[in-house]
Amino acid sequence: MSLLTSDHAFEVCEAALAASPADETEVTLESEEDRFVRYGPEGPSQNGDRERHCLSLRLRYSSPEGWREARATVGNLSEESVRAALQRADLLAQVAAPDPYRVELGGGVEVAGSALHRPTQDHTFREKARWIEAAMGACSQEGLVPAGLARTTVRSRHLVNSAGRRIEGAISRASFSLTATPEDGASDGGVAEQTDCDVGRLDPARVVARAVEKGSMGRAPRPVPAGEYTVVLEPLAVSSLLLFLSYQGLGAKEVHEQRSLLVGRQGVELFPKSLSLFDDAGLAEHPGWRFDGEGAPRHRVSLLEDGALRAPVTDSIWAARLGVANTGHGHPQPSAEGPSPENLCMAPGDASLEDLVAGVERGLLVTRFHYTNLIEPRDVTLTGMTRGGTFLIEGGRVTAPVCNLRFTQSLVEALQRVTGVGSRAEVAGALFRGEIVCPALRIDGFRFTSTTEL
Repeated sequence: MSLLTSDHAFEVCEAALAASPADETEVTLESEEDRFVRYGPEGPSQNGDRERHCLSLRLRYSSPEGWREARATVGNLSEESVRAALQRADLLAQVAAPDPYRVELGGGVEVAGSALHRPTQDHTFREKARWIEAAMGACSQEGLVPAGLARTTVRSRHLVNSAGRRIEGAISRASFSLTATPEDGASDGGVAEQTDCDVGRLDPARVVARAVEKGSMGRAPRPVPAGEYTVVLEPLAVSSLLLFLSYQGLGAKEVHEQRSLLVGRQGVELFPKSLSLFDDAGLAEHPGWRFDGEGAPRHRVSLLEDGALRAPVTDSIWAARLGVANTGHGHPQPSAEGPSPENLCMAPGDASLEDLVAGVERGLLVTRFHYTNLIEPRDVTLTGMTRGGTFLIEGGRVTAPVCNLRFTQSLVEALQRVTGVGSRAEVAGALFRGEIVCPALRIDGFRFTSTTEL
């Protein structure tokens, strides 16, 4: 596989820019190479080796009432397809309602460099097959049924506009997951996964060992009553909660519309000082895009510090409306979405997972949450199910598997009751989009509202 070279990508973008009749034009070309294998008890069940391109054309016309603009995208880079997409964007922009809040396109900027990680880009199916073989062998020895995904993805992004902006970037991701389920199907499977920007830092043997251990320990779970428990949430579970802050609540638009957890809480010391949450696309352990959907440089933003929530992230529109700096967290425009963080990180603490468990007299160890959904935005009230291994903690020790439970819990209240922060931060994702870097957490009074039979 090979992405477009940088020169070729810019050539495509600049040709589209030159052909645009609009007052202002922005052209973005995103390319992706994605190589994956899904596997089950019989071995690989689906594989893909895909190369995709998406050319996005934003055309704008100035009027006394504000900017009229529209965007069209195309996945075929032929001259005919690009010309047709330009015509669509032009027609839509001319009939779009003017928006007085939109600002002129920004000019040239300096953006920290990024490059594709070649070992991740070049990782082969044969190498992935060795991971899968190890997972299947370990599960077979323990009477477990394997299922999972091995994946490597690289993406590049090139952006040019008529104001002189010309920038490029790239990101890489590698991941491996395993769910190890007892053959009798009478209990939940044990889950483990790992994600990294560098395929060489993945430890498939550790993923397999964790999933097999949880799958074996999880046999014959017993029911426990719903209610409030002290919980130790592993990073996969923490990510299912904190990722909702990427989708809702930490952007300037949600604050303005009074539907954010920041409303009435900015600068108020409500949370333990052991918690630190920030957004940083330049994080060495897990870098993201260094510029946003309009090509504005992304800046590190502290969101929870010294026990208090800080200011929200912004984009060009909301920075201008509020008279503050643009933090570079905008989506491709025009968009109904406001700015949002995409590279959240919760700083690790000083407790090992064993230390967190040892501090619980009676509670639950939760591997991950499943189908988590938002109920109420101001307190970020969430509901979902435990999944992948849930265990009873008694006297500071993990003693028995338990049946899954449904939780309904305010994230704001949960973070106020954090009593321990893990020392190991991991990259973790969830059912929806995105990833977060986070440690395990110990939380008192976590509310479970119903039980299951498995």
